[in-house]
Amino acid sequence: MKVASLKDGRDGRLVVVSDDMSWCVDASSIAPSLQSALDGWDVVEPQLRELADRLMLNALYKEHFDVLLADAPLPRAYQ
Repeated sequence: MKVASLKDGRDGRLVVVSDDMSWCVDASSIAPSLQSALDGWDVVEPQLRELADRLMLNALYKEHFDVLLADAPLPRAYQ
């Protein structure tokens, strides 16, 4: 499972990225940002993994992943 932050607001928007990094799917309904996902990882990880599995099966709406739109993984890291 690969995740990324897309430029959006202060903390970015969390997406799950396909293994070949061609596609992504919005994960903000699970966790709005990577920091938020890390804060609740025990609950969030299974949901993100399921989303990644559905992405691999083409079972949901996906968009092209453009690395130029990616932000730092934790754009506002605490240290």
